[in-house]
Amino acid sequence: MRRWSGAALAGAIAVVSLAACGVTAGDSLNLCQDNVPSACGTVSHCVLDSDQYLSGQFPGSQIFVIHTATPEQVTFSFVFDNRISAGGLTLTSTEPDCSEESSYMSQGDLFELSGASGVLSFPITMTEPGDHLIQFTSDAYCSYELAYQ
Repeated sequence: MRRWSGAALAGAIAVVSLAACGVTAGDSLNLCQDNVPSACGTVSHCVLDSDQYLSGQFPGSQIFVIHTATPEQVTFSFVFDNRISAGGLTLTSTEPDCSEESSYMSQGDLFELSGASGVLSFPITMTEPGDHLIQFTSDAYCSYELAYQ
């Protein structure tokens, strides 16, 4: 029987917990606290890579950039935890040339939509390659993690 040290056990639990929340072991947290000049004269807080995730608290909002090499459908996945009070969610993606926006607006209670798992995933179609400005906001009271693929 293998015996675990306190630090090793805590690390193993953390990896299992993150995987259970929809964040894979290879993903890293992006604190997203910078000021990055972005499309449409906007300043975002980071460039989020597909092997990174965001973590934060609602109510609130966040603005960041993701890069696509080709037109593609991107799936955003939120994990909601510490659910105190339900609310809605809006996420908007702006094309690199600022010509179009695509949005997801939750229809109803985020906690009901995410079910017992606390995971809510939805696709957004990005029609042009390049840097896409992503903005989201929610009036729910909870913590979240957000990743995309």
